Amino acid sequence: MSMKMKTIFMAIMALMVLSLPLSASETPVKGGILKIVIDSDPPTLDVHSTRATLAVFVAGNMYEGLYAFTKKGEIKPMLASGMPAISDDKLTYTIPLRQDIEFHNGKSMTSADVVASLDRWGKVASYGKQLFAHIDSVTARDNYTIVIQLKEQWGTLMSSLAMLLGGPVIYPEEICVKYPAKPSSEYIGTGPYMFVEWRPNDHITLKRFEGYKALETKSDGYTGRKTAYLDQLVFYGISEEPVRVNGVEGGEYDFADFVPSDEYDRLKNVKHMKTYISPPRAWFVFVLNTKFGPTKDKKIRQAMLATMDVKGTMAAGYGDQIFWRIDPSLALKEQVWHSTAGEAAYNQNNIEKAKALLKEAGYKGEKIVWMSGPLEYNLCVAAKANMVKAGLNIDLQSMEWATLLSRRKNPELWSAFSSGFTTKPDPSLTTAMNLKYGAGWDHPEAKKLYESFCIESKFEARYTILEKFQELVYSEVPYIKVGDYKNLRISSNKVNGFANELYLYFFNVWKTK
Repeated sequence: MSMKMKTIFMAIMALMVLSLPLSASETPVKGGILKIVIDSDPPTLDVHSTRATLAVFVAGNMYEGLYAFTKKGEIKPMLASGMPAISDDKLTYTIPLRQDIEFHNGKSMTSADVVASLDRWGKVASYGKQLFAHIDSVTARDNYTIVIQLKEQWGTLMSSLAMLLGGPVIYPEEICVKYPAKPSSEYIGTGPYMFVEWRPNDHITLKRFEGYKALETKSDGYTGRKTAYLDQLVFYGISEEPVRVNGVEGGEYDFADFVPSDEYDRLKNVKHMKTYISPPRAWFVFVLNTKFGPTKDKKIRQAMLATMDVKGTMAAGYGDQIFWRIDPSLALKEQVWHSTAGEAAYNQNNIEKAKALLKEAGYKGEKIVWMSGPLEYNLCVAAKANMVKAGLNIDLQSMEWATLLSRRKNPELWSAFSSGFTTKPDPSLTTAMNLKYGAGWDHPEAKKLYESFCIESKFEARYTILEKFQELVYSEVPYIKVGDYKNLRISSNKVNGFANELYLYFFNVWKTK
């Protein structure tokens, strides 16, 4: 990695939240079952086939890639045995592989598995498709060496290889062959926990993988030493917030994410529990359909943006301001990429302007179907009030996240949906710059800016391009940024070693009796 790129990754240090410190009485112990509550079933555990954060919360304990990010955003080897050798023209990356890795089915990992996994990811995953448009070939030099040949210099290769969310985790070759296009229903990885069963709308069970070969380096994010102290991890998808809270408080479950923020003041004083405020992890967003229905008209999208009272929406929908902030940037304040470009269009709260835009658009009250999952629903209700005042006919529909993901695949069924865009070390990896997300935003200037951003290597030039992209977002309105947010998470005080980071993971976690 060049010094300039390393500087960029190091600049997100403020996103780091360290694991809870250990005391003499908190020596790790082996055994036990950790019962974890998340807010819904993930759509799949095939990481190649989804960008859903819920999938990573479970699958991040099972799968690994060639490289991974540290807490500081640096890239370190995981299944690779070292950093790649890069040719002088920066088109050929030669990557050595670890020779001690077993899959959960007992098979040894070789370059054939890695090549098959990367090829499948390049065909199935949205991130993979974007990257593989610039890759000429991925080949095996020998059993423990692969070679990636680029068509042209492409600065996001290493960041892409280190991603976990929608990233190129490594599967056995036979799984890639068996499921070349559709999501796999066989979950075999190399991580410290392995798949046992999935009973939809009930639970997902993982167990310790006794054949796991941990790195000897210090644990750091998704890199370094990982230890499966627990016998099992059991994940429960429960959308009802009171059930999540009461379940942990009453001892039925050990850990819960996405706890209502207004419970914080009470729960932080409960002696047998721990509370965790996550790092700034993402921002809430309303994604608009630029291809079908009323929102195909840019003026209607601009009218929706004009109605936004962002501060009021966040306060009504997400509670205590310790958990949120308003900010126009597509990158978080903790990142070197933060920008105020286009901020005049953010948080306008201008009903009259919205009415004028709707009149210019010739809007006749056509229904705008808006899908929301449980987490974002209160935000949507708050934002809808202003939109209705402006004359927009909003049909807000609440549904489980898995249902929303399924319906989202058909852009003719919706005009808007709510989501969260999580942060990444490089903006090119974010959903905010993914032009194929949702219904797809096929804007020629956006495409040109994205490609320029990826090719350019100098930070100053890349930053200027990103600012232009952000200004274009506020002009064309493919989505509406609401505000940055943190999560409230809770656990039993018997849970130790939890790293309160952007994504949940439970290796290096243990329970005391």
